[in-house]
Amino acid sequence: MTTKEDAVANFEAALERTGNGLYNILLVATCGLILLGIGVDLFGFSLVVAAACDLELSVTQKGILTSLPFIGILLVSYPWGYVADTRGRRFALIISVQVAFVLSCLASLATNWILLGVIKFISVCFSCAANSATYTLVGESCIARVRSKYMLIITCLIILSPAVAAVLTYPTLLLSFKLDIPLLGITFTPWRLLNIVLAIPVGIGGVAICFFNESPKFLANCGRKEEAVQVLKSIYAINHGKNKHDLHLSSLVIEGPVSKKSLSLLRAMQEQSAPLFRPPLLWRTLQLFFIVSVVYITNNSFLVWLPHVLNVVRLSLEKSSDFSGLCDLISNERSSNETVLSDNSTSTTPCLGYVEENIIITLVISQSIFSFLNFVISYLMAWRRTVLLCILSLSTISGILINFMPEPISSVMFFMIFTCTNLGMGILAAYFVDLYPTSCRGMATCLSVMVGRTSTFIGINLVGNLIFSHCRLTFYLWSLLVLCSVFAAWFLPRDKAKQVPK
Repeated sequence: MTTKEDAVANFEAALERTGNGLYNILLVATCGLILLGIGVDLFGFSLVVAAACDLELSVTQKGILTSLPFIGILLVSYPWGYVADTRGRRFALIISVQVAFVLSCLASLATNWILLGVIKFISVCFSCAANSATYTLVGESCIARVRSKYMLIITCLIILSPAVAAVLTYPTLLLSFKLDIPLLGITFTPWRLLNIVLAIPVGIGGVAICFFNESPKFLANCGRKEEAVQVLKSIYAINHGKNKHDLHLSSLVIEGPVSKKSLSLLRAMQEQSAPLFRPPLLWRTLQLFFIVSVVYITNNSFLVWLPHVLNVVRLSLEKSSDFSGLCDLISNERSSNETVLSDNSTSTTPCLGYVEENIIITLVISQSIFSFLNFVISYLMAWRRTVLLCILSLSTISGILINFMPEPISSVMFFMIFTCTNLGMGILAAYFVDLYPTSCRGMATCLSVMVGRTSTFIGINLVGNLIFSHCRLTFYLWSLLVLCSVFAAWFLPRDKAKQVPK
């Protein structure tokens, strides 16, 4: 017999009744594939640029091309947050991912480096919506017991994306073919094919997401409660293998529906983000954004130098068994390069047209380890604040110890551990879903991505200029920065202790 309480329920209570099953697993797999595809397309583009020999790119042009995707993320994360919060998480994903796939494929036909950069820039302007919309859709469609765990699992795939990009790149660039396209005045070679290969995961994810429902929390919060009820019943039916009418639910009780005032786009975006920067959310926003910036700037800025560092260590060990320290090697290598350049001012780095094996191996091993550790952390989400504090503290200590290691293996190990802040990305995503109301959750997550990518853009250029001239000081100051994020994370909500039955 159906009671009134069964028919009308609070949203979280109604969501709990849908359970955890096949629908949630498939949704997590699809969102994870989309994030993996976005990461593969983004990180793989630097490998495309390195292999585009027929474009005869200078060092400056390569720098511009590899930086453009990050600039695109900075410019449009804010509007995409507005779209996700007003039009829907699923809507934002379908439009952004499918357009990004088409544009990434079109980049393979670019006739010059400027056109290649413009197409890739526009492509990333669309694909970056997936960075936040996926987390929000998963968080609002899954029950509380597995919510944080699932968001950590899809983060595993983001972390793994550079390794997947490297694995896809290596065999593609080993192909040897040339196909003339007179109409465009180009020759289709392996690096052009690579643009399409790297976009395939995005394309598959863009099709798969069409088969899922919009976030029921978003629908209910917009006042579309009947649609939300139907979505919950559909999730229940798929999870339990029953008829959707077996879930006796007729209406939802939801607080704070989204305002539907008629506003201009800029005004509406301002209204959407304003709650993040005023009490009671102001302190939480500043706190989380600071931690996000430290996590991204530490991992991404130093990770791009990991293959270079390993190569320096390998060459040093081949020449001599003496090892005076990682920073000494980096400084000596810079001095050697300057000497060579002064003797031969016209020397340039040859374009190989392929990616060296040591770079592939480095990316695969390091990112696979981080991805596995992130998967392990997904089972520790009941202690997420404690885990985040441990990750940031471990990074701080490792950054200091790098300067004291007289042995190459331990130096490289601590360098890799120093970049382990990426293990906190999924935890922070879970905080954004849990600590912000539905009406501005998408905006908060999108802005966090913008903050993270801004810090990455700044950090990559900063580390590249500092690590060769002030190596030890760089690690000390960066460790201090990570330590500041430890203090900021200390004031996050405490982990809820499990209730002991009496």
